[in-house]
Amino acid sequence: MEKELSQVSEVLDSAQQERTETTQSYDAVYQSKAGSVAFMAQNDVDYEETNAKMAEYQSLLQVNNVLVLDRQGTVLAEAEDTPAQFTYARYNQLRTVFETGQPSEAFEVQIGDVCYRYYGARIDDEKMAVVEQDPEELHTLLDDTVSQASVLNQIGIGREGYVFTISAQNYVIGYHPSEELTGADGLDAGIEVGDLEDGNFAWMTLDGEQLYCGVSQIGDTYYIAAIPEAEIEASRNVTVGIILFIFFAVMTIVVTYSIFVMREEEKKNRGTEKEAASGIKYNRQVGKKAAILSVIGLLAILLISYYMQTLFALSSQSISNRQRVEGVESTLTQYGAEAELLQEQYNERYLNKCQIAAYILEHKPELQDKEKLQELADVLQVQYVYQFDSQGRTVATNAAYSGFQISDDPEDQSYEFNRLLTGTEYLIQEAQPDDISGDVYQYIGVSLYDEEGNADGFVQIGLRAERLEEIQDSMRIDNILDGIKVGVNGFAFAVNKEDQTFAYYPEEKLIGRSAKEYGMEEDQFTDGYNDYMAIRSEKYLASSLETDDYYIYVVIPDSEIMSERIPLTLAAGGLSLICLVVLFLILAFDRQAPLKAKVAENEEKNRRKGTDDKEDKAEKKGERMIQVSLPDGRKKTTEAAASRWMNLAIAWDEKTPEQQILTVIRWLFTVLALAICVGVLGRRTFFGEDSVFTHIVEGQWSEGLNVFAATACVMLISVVMTGTALLRSLLRILAEAFGARGETVCRMISSFIKYVSIIVLLYYCFAMFGVDTQTLLASAGILSIAISFGAKELVSDILSGLFIIFEGEFRVGDIIMIGDWRGTVIEIGVRTTKVEDGSNNIKIIRNSNVTDVVNMTRRGSYASCDIGIEYGESLERVESILEAEFPRMKRELPAILGGPYYKGVIELGANSVDIRVIAECAEEDRVQLERDLMRELKLIFDEYEISIPYPQIVVNEPAIFKKKATALEKAQAKRFNEEQRTASRHLGNEDDDTR
Repeated sequence: MEKELSQVSEVLDSAQQERTETTQSYDAVYQSKAGSVAFMAQNDVDYEETNAKMAEYQSLLQVNNVLVLDRQGTVLAEAEDTPAQFTYARYNQLRTVFETGQPSEAFEVQIGDVCYRYYGARIDDEKMAVVEQDPEELHTLLDDTVSQASVLNQIGIGREGYVFTISAQNYVIGYHPSEELTGADGLDAGIEVGDLEDGNFAWMTLDGEQLYCGVSQIGDTYYIAAIPEAEIEASRNVTVGIILFIFFAVMTIVVTYSIFVMREEEKKNRGTEKEAASGIKYNRQVGKKAAILSVIGLLAILLISYYMQTLFALSSQSISNRQRVEGVESTLTQYGAEAELLQEQYNERYLNKCQIAAYILEHKPELQDKEKLQELADVLQVQYVYQFDSQGRTVATNAAYSGFQISDDPEDQSYEFNRLLTGTEYLIQEAQPDDISGDVYQYIGVSLYDEEGNADGFVQIGLRAERLEEIQDSMRIDNILDGIKVGVNGFAFAVNKEDQTFAYYPEEKLIGRSAKEYGMEEDQFTDGYNDYMAIRSEKYLASSLETDDYYIYVVIPDSEIMSERIPLTLAAGGLSLICLVVLFLILAFDRQAPLKAKVAENEEKNRRKGTDDKEDKAEKKGERMIQVSLPDGRKKTTEAAASRWMNLAIAWDEKTPEQQILTVIRWLFTVLALAICVGVLGRRTFFGEDSVFTHIVEGQWSEGLNVFAATACVMLISVVMTGTALLRSLLRILAEAFGARGETVCRMISSFIKYVSIIVLLYYCFAMFGVDTQTLLASAGILSIAISFGAKELVSDILSGLFIIFEGEFRVGDIIMIGDWRGTVIEIGVRTTKVEDGSNNIKIIRNSNVTDVVNMTRRGSYASCDIGIEYGESLERVESILEAEFPRMKRELPAILGGPYYKGVIELGANSVDIRVIAECAEEDRVQLERDLMRELKLIFDEYEISIPYPQIVVNEPAIFKKKATALEKAQAKRFNEEQRTASRHLGNEDDDTR
């Protein structure tokens, strides 16, 4: 804004100079017309002092009125009646011709509703010729090109800002883009007098609209640059909104996760609290996790703040650059239209000069001498007057070279005038070097006719169209671009399309040199380029425009755009850090109140039942959440394998704090994605045409590795994933409504939609980052042929790994069985998957060979032990003994997490009745626990004299077992069987067909 205000005075001075030159050029034409009448009167060129002759001159000169006056102002002859009273003193300017001998200065007189401009020329000491002309053409030309309104309207302030003026004397608005406010009282419109000070920048109200304004006083006028508040708010709302959302999200995540962790601790410690001293206590578990989240959140706030400020700065500057480029295009169009209009006007005026010369020489052949022709040339304000005969030979001229003849060579400048010898009425030639001097002149010819109406030579004038030269000079690319300033150090330059050399550059030594040698690249020579470029190792943000001859660029140094990012980012980070520290202290430190010691109840009962309350609770919840061991030894809770393919959500209370906070994060990002979708789809409703959001969504930037492409990808991902999520949710609802076949189809379609959306996203995101996707697809086809002969297995492994991750068949920490190998997944790599068994052996399996996977991730693994008893042994007695010994076994074997459980008779073998005992355990303890279970069972059988048969063939009378089960033992055995069936109904060996 300061820069634009500082340029107002310069722009107004330039406009005033152009106004003066335009007016002088216009007046010179009509002064020449008045002089032509005086010349014809002085040389008696068919001159008569009658109204009829004046009417003839009026038609010849193409003016509103021609008059002859005496010294006192009395009208002696006139083409039309005039309302002017030339005897009045207000017309004394005309009478100056008698003292100076030169045409009078032009002046205007308003007579009623009509305005006339007057030009006078001396005939003799008592008479003068006067031209009376309506100046509307002049006024229109000035209004369109150099009026205050046209000049100030071209000064752009931001995207929607403008400049208006207020009188320093009466505070009337002299100019405003809105015609309704032009001429209104500025104070009544809301402007405060105290704000109208030179150099002041303040918020002002004008006609109910809030404006941020800068004031510059020039003479008796205040020039005020104004930017609407709506533009400023629109520019910052998206940026501030995103930063505030991220801040809110971070705070929400830290607080909710800490609460979830505290609630989980309370559940674990329920019933085991011990008396503690009152005071402030640091909760290490909450403090650790809150600290980690706070650090990550602070980094996220800093990153997003920096990113959004970068995006806003680049987008705003890119929009500004584009507007400047459009301004250059508008200027070129305007200058072209002006030049065309002026060319047409000047052609008409110069043609009329030639027609006057032809009229004079046709009616007064005696003037065909050099002296008189020079006098005529001076009156007409041209350099040369020629008269040619019917053969194209010079008859008379005021030029030094008099033997000139029209050329028969089509390449010569004069050849075109042969058309006048064949009957063409007139010819206006474009300015070009003439055949004699080589200087640039414009020549115009008018045919002469004999008494029979046949072409009999022509009259030609030659002139230097200085005003047109000035216009054409102003249209030179260097003059147009020289005044363009972007920010403090930004500028505009042009490159020739033909040879890619600098047509204009602020450093003159670069003009004419190859742009590629100074850092420009081939893809930057295009229309609509909006991205970074490097020139002489300096980085610029550029926007381009392609014309017929040039590539025009508006650039600004990157350092100037980004100068405010670091301070603003640090300010946002500092405020966020303070809030996070306060939040951490509140969450991590708690006031500890005295508590009485509590003793756990029903412990013995739980031991007798072989399970505890937590196991019962987990059982009731369906065992959807389990603990797994990671490769580094850490324990993590994850979702059981069977649960992952259910369409049912896990109950909130069953989720771990990590899963709960992931759900919260998912909700937050869902809100953000929906907001982005609404913004993208309703951008015309919620954002302006020149807003940052619209700039990115509508692709008004160059594809490549830049912040615009990254932001556009985020927007595209938000829209596509939101649509995909809605479709998949609809399919889940339909799957519940239909039967098994419908669910199968819906799940297949859902999977198809997921993969299609990912492929579409990858395709368009690659395109946004400047990758030639068509070439990429073609290359992929060629590559697929190549790899089919060589790297087929490598690609197959990579793709299989991607599908394993996308489909979620198993995860790190899951217990799986691939073929006959059972173990824990410790890594899913690009080519291979690593599985560790219970003996710490690691099997490396190629991803393409990971088939027929059994995911055995449950609430825990289990150890299984099969043992045989004699056929003659009482099964009920054995079962009664096992019931009594199981609690002791659990105490003796700490690796047992649940059980042990009696699974019943699994086989009636050739030599024994085989029974099975299992116990829940961690996967890493499974092998050893199986050995320990076998040992304990052997010791129990020895203690109770239960025989374990050897493999044998019995050829004698079998032994008689005297120990039979008592009635009590039978009842206990029956109850024990029922309890064990219920307790272990979800457990069994993986080679069982049933449980």
